[in-house]
This record gives sequence, C-alpha cells and structure tokens, in this order.
Amino acid sequence: MSKTQKSKAKPAAKASPKAGKTASKAAPAGKKPAPAAAKKTAPGKKAAPAKKPAAAKKASTPKKNAAVKKPAPARPPAKKPAPVNKPAARKPAAVKKAPASKPASPAVTKKPAATPKPVKAAAVPAAPVVQVSEPPPPRTVSKTIKSSALYYDSHMHTPLCKHAWGEPEEYAAQGIKAGLKGIIFTCHCPMPDGYWPSVRMADSEFDLYVQLVARAASAFEGRLDVCLGLESEFYPGCEPWIEKLHQRADFDFILGGLHWQAKEYLSKYEQGTIENFRRTYFEHLAQSAESGLYDCLAHPDLVKNYHPDSWCFAIIKNTVAGALDRIAKTGVSMEINTSGLNKSYSEMNPGNEMLRMMAERGIPVVLGSDAHRANRVGEHFITALNNLADAGYEEVGYFQKRQRVSLKISEVISSIRRAADANL
Repeated sequence: MSKTQKSKAKPAAKASPKAGKTASKAAPAGKKPAPAAAKKTAPGKKAAPAKKPAAAKKASTPKKNAAVKKPAPARPPAKKPAPVNKPAARKPAAVKKAPASKPASPAVTKKPAATPKPVKAAAVPAAPVVQVSEPPPPRTVSKTIKSSALYYDSHMHTPLCKHAWGEPEEYAAQGIKAGLKGIIFTCHCPMPDGYWPSVRMADSEFDLYVQLVARAASAFEGRLDVCLGLESEFYPGCEPWIEKLHQRADFDFILGGLHWQAKEYLSKYEQGTIENFRRTYFEHLAQSAESGLYDCLAHPDLVKNYHPDSWCFAIIKNTVAGALDRIAKTGVSMEINTSGLNKSYSEMNPGNEMLRMMAERGIPVVLGSDAHRANRVGEHFITALNNLADAGYEEVGYFQKRQRVSLKISEVISSIRRAADANL
C-alpha cells in the first residue's frame, strides 16, 4: 500500500496546476526531497492513512536501499492501475482481444438467427468445414457427454423445402430438450423435370443443404450428433436420377418418400375408384423397397389421408399384407411417423393394426417426427415406442453411415426420460 501511495503521490505533484513551479523544482531536486513532498501531500489529502505509521516506516526503509535498484517492481504496479485512467488509448488491443476470444459461443446464436437467404452468404465460407468435418467424431463426443441419451430422431426438414420453418440449429437445440442423442435431417430431395418443385429444394440448393447441416453439426459438436440424411422421392421412372443423387454426399440415412399428393402422381395414377388408387400406392411402396435405393420407407400408410373420411383398413388389408410380404424380403426398414397425429386422418403412420402386421414379418422400424418446425423434434416418441412394444416389437433402430443400429425399446424409453429430465 505504501509503494502505490508513493507512486500516486509523485504523479499528483506533477499534475497539480497550482504548484507548477514547485513540481518542477521537486523533480530535479533528486530522490530525497521527493519523499518529503509525499509526506506533506499524503496527510493533506488522506488523513485516514496517517493511522498506519507502520506501513509508512516500512516503506521508508526500502526507499533508501531500493530506491534506485527497485524502480522496476514499483513501476509494474503503477502501470496496472494507470491503464484505467491514462493509458486507455494504449490498450485498445486488449479490449479487442477479449471479445475476439469469446465470440465462439455467440457465433452459434448469431448464425441460426440468420434467415435462409443470408445463410447462403454465410454458408459459402462454411464449405471447407463441410469437407473437413467427419460425422463419426461428433458421435463419439456425444457418447461421452450425453451418456444417458441413446436414440435419434431420423426425420426432419429445413426451410429449403419451402414448407418448413426454423434454422437447423433450432431443431438441434430441441433435440437436446427432447432427450435425444442425435438428429438426422432428411429434407425433400431435388427432382428432375420440375417434379413437384413447390415442396422441395432446387437442385442448385443441394450443396447449400449439405452446408447447413454441417454448420449445425459443428455448432452442436459434443452436445448432439447432427447427421445428414435425405427424404428421397420415389416416383416410377426417376430411379436413375435418385441413384446418382445419393452419390453426391456422404449420407447417414436415406429415407424413401412416396407422396400421393404430388400433382404429377395424381394426374398419372388417380384413375378408377378411391380404393384402386390406394392399392396403386401400396404397390409403389413395395417397389420402392425393392429398388434398393432406400434404407427406410417414410410414413408407409400416408395414403389414408387421401379422402380420409372413407379410409377403412379392413378393405385394403389384403393389399397391405401383400406389399409388406415383399418389403420384408428386402430387409428395408419402415418408419413410424409421429406427425400422422397432426394430419387430417389423426393417427400415426402406420396405424397400430398395420404396425402389428409389420412386427409379424420382422420388418425393422425407425422413429421419425417429420418435424417441419423445431418444437416438434422428438414429438410423441414415448407414445410411438409404447405402440411398438404393444405391436410385438422389442427393438427399434436408427442409421449411421447407412448402417442400422438396433436398441432395446425399454432402454430407449428410459434414456429419453432421463435425458429429458436432466435438461429441464
């Protein structure tokens, strides 16, 4: 305390406007009159420090012995308080360095805040990250950090499909809240000849899609495994295009999507009765499995939303059974799509009766929320898992590098509950 008071006393004498001449005289007078000036000024301004003579006496001894030898140690403490008042201009770099080291975490929040259009500009510099990043390391880190989480949501979208909302990072954040180990983006693939363009990414946006997923994977590394997948359309005659498309990126999961709603599909196959149209749909569902292009078939009884008021599973059951027999031979998985509860025919896809028929044939199952909004990631998963168990299933799966991973349903339910509770 005494050393700092002396260092302060000296600049105070120099800076005082009233004693300009005395300050100049005191400076050249040498090192002996300086302590005398300090003694006069100290009691004038600070009467309280007079109570501590011990500190003053101890300080007087080092003055004579180390006044010349220890100016350096006395200056460093003076330099530390000084930058607060005087060298404010000297340490702009220090101020810049502090924010430079801490933007890593805000960067995660700034990027997702961007709208899809500005993201394109941000995604361009992120391209090298896409090339360098490898999905396996994030999964390994996720296992160590979120040991209680086991399962993945294997179906969700991005704004590139033109009917989904929210950045990939928002979906990832919800995945953690839902008690998941990872999520797989499966946005609607580009198609040739302008096939149903209003609900899918353009072919020119394919690379951007890969970059968006890689960006989210980097932002959530170590917390959630964010994987690249694709909801790849099945339309008879487009198989060559789809096969080449699947070679354009390193996918974890390819989900086959058969959509009766497409205008092209309706115009070509909506002929005859409603039931005939539904039978055509299940025929194509079996063909999609037999094509060998897909790991799993999405929302397999989606066609029940075609004139939902007239849907009667008993009428179509034999057709479904024939299709399931063919699918079972291929080894392709089928999806329980929980978003069916939000559709016109409010029931998961597939319904419980069809699910039992799938269990009888040993067809593997994967869960997907088909989230088009972030808050629906992992939605109704516990209900879906209970439906699986009731239908006779003991295991449920997901895909990594297009290889199926199977887990016990009971373990998945427990892990989701534990992980979700831990994130409350």
